[in-house]
Amino acid sequence: MKKQNILTTATFGAALTLSLSCWAGTEMKWADLPAAVRATVLANGGQEGQSVDLEETGADGQGIYEAPVKDKNGQSADLEVRADGKLMETKHGDEPSADEQRAARAEKVLAGVKFSHPRDINNTYLPLAKLKQDIIDGSEDGKKTHVERTLKPEIRKTFTVAGQTVESLCMEDRIFINGVIEEVALDYFAQDDAGTVYYLGEDVDEYDETGKLAKHNPPEDAWLTGKDTPAPGIIIPAHPKVGDKFKSEDVSATVDESDEVVAVDETTTVPAGTFEHCVKIAEHVPGEGVEYKFYAPGVGVVREMPATGDELLISHTTR
Repeated sequence: MKKQNILTTATFGAALTLSLSCWAGTEMKWADLPAAVRATVLANGGQEGQSVDLEETGADGQGIYEAPVKDKNGQSADLEVRADGKLMETKHGDEPSADEQRAARAEKVLAGVKFSHPRDINNTYLPLAKLKQDIIDGSEDGKKTHVERTLKPEIRKTFTVAGQTVESLCMEDRIFINGVIEEVALDYFAQDDAGTVYYLGEDVDEYDETGKLAKHNPPEDAWLTGKDTPAPGIIIPAHPKVGDKFKSEDVSATVDESDEVVAVDETTTVPAGTFEHCVKIAEHVPGEGVEYKFYAPGVGVVREMPATGDELLISHTTR
C-alpha cells in the first residue's frame, strides 16, 4: 500500500513561506544583519547601510545572505555570505552575448553621428570621392598579387545607420593571385559630418583556381550593416592620432578586425612615388598576423604590408 503524504494547512503555509523566501529573498535592514555578515560585506566592496537579502537557510541552520557589491576590478558582483561571516561565493553576472556587445558598440560609436552627405568622402587620408582607380601590386604568402581598386559611383546601396538613411559610395576590388582572378568585392563606405569614414559592408564573389565563379557572398567574407551586424566598421577617424583604436569589422567570430593608429608621420616610397606624413594603421584579425596599411594625405592607401608580404601602389588616377 502506498504511503500517503499528509500535509497540514500550517505545514503547507510554513513550506510556502520558506519556498518564497528562498526564491525571492527577504530584504534586511543593515542594523539587523549579523555583525559578521556586515564585516564581510564591507571587506569585499560593500558599503555601510546597503541592501542585503536573506536568501535561505543552509543545511547547517545558518542563514545565507546575498549582497550586491563592486569588486576590486570595479565589476558588479553578488556576495553570498553565511551568518557567521564566511564568504561562500562571489558571483558575477553573465557576460553580455556577442550580439549584445555589438549592439552596445554600435550605440556608442554612433552616438550623435550625422550623415548629411555620406557619399562626399573627402577625409584627408582617404578621399574616395575623387578616386578613379588605384593599381596595387606585390606579394603575399609567396604568391604574386594584383589589385584593381576602382570607384563605382553608379552603385548606390542604401543603409540605415543610427536611424538615418545613408547612401553609400561603392568601391570595387578585383584581386588576382598569380595572374588568376580570385575575388571581386564591392565595398560600401560613408563619411559622417565630422569626417570619419565608415565601412558598411561588402558583397563578394569568389573564384576557383581556374578563374570560374565559385561562391557568391560566402558568410565568412560578405556582410552588410543592419543585416549581419548593427555595428558599422570604422576605416579611418576624422583626425587620426597615435593610439586611436577602432574596429573596421565587427560581424562574427570569423569576420572581425581591430585596428590601431601606430604612427601619423611616416614616409614610404612605392612605385607611384614617395609619400610623406602618412598615417600607419595596424590591423589585427584573430588567428592571423598583423597587417599594416599606409594612408597618404590626398591619396589614400599607398602601401599594404600583410604578415608575409608587401603590396605597393603602382598608379593612382582621379576623376
